[in-house]
Amino acid sequence: MDNFGDTSMEKPDRTHWFLPHATVTMLLIAVITTSLFGSGCIDNKNAGQVVKLQIAGSTTVLPIAEECARVFMEEHPGSQIYVSGGGSSHGIRSVADGTVDIGDASRDLKDSEREKYPDLVTHAIAKDGVAVVVHPENEISDLTLEELQGIYTGEITNWKDLGGEDSEIMVVSREEGSGTRDCFEQAVLNPIKKEVTDRAIIQDSNGKMRTTVAGNKKAIGFLSLGYVNSDVKAVRLDDIEPTIENVRNGRYPITRTLLMITKGEPDEIEQAFLDFVLSEDGQKIVGAVHFIPVSE
Repeated sequence: MDNFGDTSMEKPDRTHWFLPHATVTMLLIAVITTSLFGSGCIDNKNAGQVVKLQIAGSTTVLPIAEECARVFMEEHPGSQIYVSGGGSSHGIRSVADGTVDIGDASRDLKDSEREKYPDLVTHAIAKDGVAVVVHPENEISDLTLEELQGIYTGEITNWKDLGGEDSEIMVVSREEGSGTRDCFEQAVLNPIKKEVTDRAIIQDSNGKMRTTVAGNKKAIGFLSLGYVNSDVKAVRLDDIEPTIENVRNGRYPITRTLLMITKGEPDEIEQAFLDFVLSEDGQKIVGAVHFIPVSE
C-alpha cells in the first residue's frame, strides 16, 4: 500500500533537470526563430528566402526581368530564376499552360486570350513608349503620324518624298504576336484600319530590330524606348520626342503598360519576386534600364 503521508520518503534529486541559463536562452531563440520562419513572419529578404522560378515572354520586359532576377538572386543565395524572351504571346501561352511560372507581356491580354485563359492575372510593373527609329545618318528627324502610316502601309516608298535622299525605304516590323508590334498597330495603323505592308522585313526582337536599322541607312523601324541607344536615331512624331518625360506626361502617342502575368493569384514564391519588382529597389531597376516605374 502506497504511503502518501510518509514525508520521510527520500525526495528525488531534481537538480539535474535544470539547464544553465545561457543554454535555455539559446534554446528559446532557436524555437522562436524556427516558428517564425515556418509561419512566414520574417520578411522574405531578411529570411533569405530561396525561390525557383521560370520566366519568359516579351523581349521588352526582358531587361527588367533579367536585372531584377540577378539582384534578387544576389540577395537570396540559392535562388534560381531563369529568364528568357520569345515575345508577349509566347509568355502568355507559356504561363497559361504551366510551362513557366511568370509570363512577361508588353501589351494587354486580347479578348480571345482572356476567354481562352480566364484564370490569368496581370501585374503592371512598368510603363513604356514605342519609338520610331532610323539610321543615325538619315536626314529625317521628324515624321507626322500620317507620314508614318504611309510608310508602314507601303504608300510612301522613297525617302525623297519625306524630304530625305532619293532612296527606297526599307520598312522593318516586328513579328505577329509581338507586344511592341501590337502597341504600334493600335496607335498607328488601327485608326485607319490598315495593316503593315507585306514588303516589310520582320524581326523577332527589339534587339534584332535595332541591329537591322543600325545596319542599313534606308531602314525604319520601331522598338521599345528602353532599347533606344546611339546605334539608331529616334525621330519625333508630330514634333513630339519619344522621351520618358513625354511618355510620363501623356504627350507621346505610342505608349503602353508592361506586365508580368501569373496563372491565378501568385503563390508565395511568385509573390516574393513580384514584391521585389514592385519594391523601391525593383522600381529603381526599372528606371535604370530606361523604363518608367509603374508608380509614376
